[in-house]
Amino acid sequence: MKKTTTDNLFCDKCKSNTCSIIKSCTPEQIDNVSTNKSCSSYKRGEALFHEGGMPFGLFCINSGSVKIIKQASGGKEQIVRIATKGDMVGYRSLLMKQRYTATAIASEDSKVCLIPREEFYKLTLENHKFYDAVIRKLCEELEDSHTKIADIAYKPVRGRLAEALLLLAQANSDNKNEINLTRDDLASFVGTVKETTIRVLAEFKDEGLVVLDKRTIRLTNVAGLERISNIYD
Repeated sequence: MKKTTTDNLFCDKCKSNTCSIIKSCTPEQIDNVSTNKSCSSYKRGEALFHEGGMPFGLFCINSGSVKIIKQASGGKEQIVRIATKGDMVGYRSLLMKQRYTATAIASEDSKVCLIPREEFYKLTLENHKFYDAVIRKLCEELEDSHTKIADIAYKPVRGRLAEALLLLAQANSDNKNEINLTRDDLASFVGTVKETTIRVLAEFKDEGLVVLDKRTIRLTNVAGLERISNIYD
């Protein structure tokens, strides 16, 4: 599907800059990034890049959210990460200079900026703070993936879903108590099936933990979800 090019968003005025690694750059470097990058709108379901493709730049999420998926056995998709406002996508393949190992798809209508590959490499060489921020982000994602693997192995679905809701709500800088995600995507992220996700969400609703309104999930009892998220088999 074709993506629509939008007016360029200047990094120094970007509201997502406060939670982005771009804030590690100098004012001059930020100006260069703003000049050389491109900004595009993606409709829900449109792909930023596909697994197996060559990396051509660093994607920064200005608004909306992007799901990172891997093909599991039987052709089923597994969401391994959900990137939100201020997050970056595709940098690991850039660092390793290899093809993309996953596919990135807009999980809702999103605005995304693309910093060209050459500009990214230039920043990593010239700005140690930027490079350190990238490595820190890489380590954080690695730790998160280890935690997720352990959770899938030892936490019941209720605990995994409660933890996922807390993480996704925290990542929503516009409203930290709301999540806007399809039940299919939420199930894939948690590592279960859609029917189980719907059932457990209904239980959370009956227990006064969440309010459900179509795709939107609003957390009404964070402390209660935190207690459930800490329960292991």
